[in-house]
Amino acid sequence: MNFKELLKRYQEGSATEEERQIVEKELDKYRSIEDYLSENLSDRFFEKDGEIPDEEEANEKSVEDEDETNSIQKVVNRRLAKVVLTSVLIVVLLYVGIFHGVSAVVDSMYYDPASTTNVEGEEYPALDIEFDLRAYTSLNMPGYVTSFASIDSKGFGEYEVHYPLRNLFTRDSQRHFVNLTRGRVTYVVDGIFDWENRSGLWDGFDEIRYPIPEYVDDAAHEGREHEIQRKNEKTLRYLNELNPLSYLSMHIVFEEDLTMHEFYQLSREHRSLDFKWVGVRTTEPGSRWGENQPMHLIGFNPNFNDEPSSNRRPDPEEFPFFNLIDMTELPIRFEEEFSEAYETHFRSRLTYLVDREEFIEIFDYNKYKLDFYNEALEFIDEHGVKTYGVLVYGKAEDFNEAIDDLPYHTIYIDDVLPAKPNIYY
Repeated sequence: MNFKELLKRYQEGSATEEERQIVEKELDKYRSIEDYLSENLSDRFFEKDGEIPDEEEANEKSVEDEDETNSIQKVVNRRLAKVVLTSVLIVVLLYVGIFHGVSAVVDSMYYDPASTTNVEGEEYPALDIEFDLRAYTSLNMPGYVTSFASIDSKGFGEYEVHYPLRNLFTRDSQRHFVNLTRGRVTYVVDGIFDWENRSGLWDGFDEIRYPIPEYVDDAAHEGREHEIQRKNEKTLRYLNELNPLSYLSMHIVFEEDLTMHEFYQLSREHRSLDFKWVGVRTTEPGSRWGENQPMHLIGFNPNFNDEPSSNRRPDPEEFPFFNLIDMTELPIRFEEEFSEAYETHFRSRLTYLVDREEFIEIFDYNKYKLDFYNEALEFIDEHGVKTYGVLVYGKAEDFNEAIDDLPYHTIYIDDVLPAKPNIYY
């Protein structure tokens, strides 16, 4: 709400107590400025050099009358000039005051993507929305990372947010933007709001998203298993027919959930495969979150080199290993320490996002996600961090060599490239 709207509500008598105080404070301020300028601007500031010449042909009385008229005119002109200059100064000050004063008040009433956090060791503070986007993307968007954001503040709660998204499979990066007006999205193009990025990333995890309840008859379970077997066989035939150098993106759902220690061991046994996202169990197997809600899936990227290296991070004491690369600064020597770092990293990002309620309400795709995040935290506190499946990249020949040793229940090929985008990394 801008000052004009506040003033109208004030005149109509419909302003709230807070709005009435804002308007009266601004009006008092500019009345004081007007009084000060009127009293203190010197008449000499407006005086002009020289006098209006006398008319030599006029008689003495006409000259005296004209002199008197000229004197009056000079006084009037000086007074008028003072009024004009005072009015101009008041208008300028009023504009500056409204824009920087009232605008700041309006900004403070809504989500501010330009808010910052001082980062230890950094000369400049970091934008909080950088951490918001990083946490949201890693939890909710398998195969994508984001890095830095930039904000163009328009005033009165209006912002234009710019941020990049990088597809880890194709290695393409694209910059996106979203317009916010007083806590609402008013314009957006693709990015994290793209429907494909919100629904199409989960095709290989249907078993987790749409579990069959235990109370359903055996025929439904047998039908599901028959369909899984059919798709698995088709996937294996297709895999064998591919060029060995073809590069694949594959979802794998495990026969049983793995602990972080078991996952770490699996990733070490298959170093030719690139595990890009680890889905974390947040409800009991075979159950959904909420009777009338979809099963939201969240997880984390176990690679500390995929996100751009940065010293920017929220409070490391409150959110340890928010950046997974921080684990490289510790003398980790045992497998258990790697698995603990994974758990800590996932918990920190989820905890951080839970604290960013305004961001979730604006940027997340479901208004009940905050409840889901809170319940997910409670679940992992009770049951630990376990994974039901992963997103993996690799060459066809590497998948063919490893597939018999992977403890999969379902395998699903998402995408295929003729070759790995960069053979050196």
